[in-house]
Amino acid sequence: MDHSTMDHSTMDHSNMGHGDMGHEDMCSMNMLFTWNYKNTCVVFKWWHIRTLPHLLLSILVIAASSYLYEYLKYYCAKSASSRTAGAASVSNSKAAKLKRASWYGAQVGFSFMLMLVFMTFNGWLMLAVVVGAAWGHYSWGNLTEGLAYNSLACH
Repeated sequence: MDHSTMDHSTMDHSNMGHGDMGHEDMCSMNMLFTWNYKNTCVVFKWWHIRTLPHLLLSILVIAASSYLYEYLKYYCAKSASSRTAGAASVSNSKAAKLKRASWYGAQVGFSFMLMLVFMTFNGWLMLAVVVGAAWGHYSWGNLTEGLAYNSLACH
């Protein structure tokens, strides 16, 4: 058969295996606000929300993570304030500086991961970050008032 003269307009391509090309189970990348949760990947490819139970579990994990981030901010602020109250030689040792720098790095990394969750543009996940942060601030925020601590926080 000569392929140069074949009429493709009348051929039925539905059974050729192209179908949806496997797109039904791929991570969606939203650049606009959405409430649609199906095929949303959260930070990692393996954290793939496909069903409502996946969404609900993800909301709980994200809210808890945001809450724990607020605790981490409190812990870092408390550590920084205790440094000024303690002996200068102990608080300025290399080990103490390394410990404070490590906790600060963890705090910054944690805040950027929460920012990436927010950048899914998924309303449910964004609410989870906000609710967890509010809950954490309610629990720990009043304890950091008056503590001098600078942070590179994304929320």
